[in-house]
Amino acid sequence: MNCMTMRYKGFTWQVNPTSLRVELGRELRETQLPYAGARLEDLGKHRRRVSGEGYLTGDDAQGQWRELAQAFESGGPGYLQLPGQEPFLAAMETLRLLGEPGEGLLRYSFAFAEAQEGQGCAGGRTYAACAGESLWDYAWRHGCDMEKLRQANPHIRDIACLEQGEKVVAP
Repeated sequence: MNCMTMRYKGFTWQVNPTSLRVELGRELRETQLPYAGARLEDLGKHRRRVSGEGYLTGDDAQGQWRELAQAFESGGPGYLQLPGQEPFLAAMETLRLLGEPGEGLLRYSFAFAEAQEGQGCAGGRTYAACAGESLWDYAWRHGCDMEKLRQANPHIRDIACLEQGEKVVAP
């Protein structure tokens, strides 16, 4: 896997998960035709599902857990960056703390489901930016009108380079 770290809604994993599963699938239907055998129809692809497990480590493991739980609690889709893959919109379905928390070590699991492109820019929703992103990134990713996005965010000084955690409001 690429050394790129995972990111979701402003949370960056300091250490990538120990296991990561990306599931792709298609909806297929087989129809039996009288006197002609069977025909297989491709009804389209399923949304991606991503799941995995890992450890949050270091003196701030509890703080990392709280940040990740906050990303989960915020609800709705966000931009998911996986190592070695193109980023896509996804919603976190589950987040679990596994076993007893240890000193400087927390074991966790997660699951994501891919979101449709049109779901990302729900009016009034607030996103936490990652360092180096731009408003153009949000407009392109979520299908928003750039001018409306800029007007909804007059507090942003540099629309070309957002700061880590800077709030972006969807129009």
